[in-house]
Amino acid sequence: MTNPHTALTPRSRILAVDFGDARTGLAATDWTGSIVVPLPRIDSRDQQEVIRQVLELTAERETQAIVVGLPLTLDGTVGERAKATQQFIDKLRTQAACPVATIDESHTTDEAHERLKQGGMKAKKRKDHADSIAALVILERYRETLRPPR
Repeated sequence: MTNPHTALTPRSRILAVDFGDARTGLAATDWTGSIVVPLPRIDSRDQQEVIRQVLELTAERETQAIVVGLPLTLDGTVGERAKATQQFIDKLRTQAACPVATIDESHTTDEAHERLKQGGMKAKKRKDHADSIAALVILERYRETLRPPR
């Protein structure tokens, strides 16, 4: 996990990205920075198009930081999937007007499916929403790192 901007707080306006080959989940805080909400996912295999849409959303929402889930392996190392995601992050950082952080996204998709299941959503529908709920989990995890120690 990297936190490139120490001035951020749990109340900052943050956009979370669950980057994928074909589907990219998104979640963000509301204008007050207090509520986390899932956003419609981006369905595209074109990495530059995904970046364009993320940046457009960042500007529209006056985002103060972007956090991207980094899919580390079970032992916490960088595997092939994380390398591809890191390339996306590097390109995003060169174009974003705000800091771009990363956080381990291990098991976020499983947690997303479980949350949707607990909410009564059928399996077929869960697939349509899982990417953005995974982004929501990424955002919740990141916000926890911004809280001062107790």
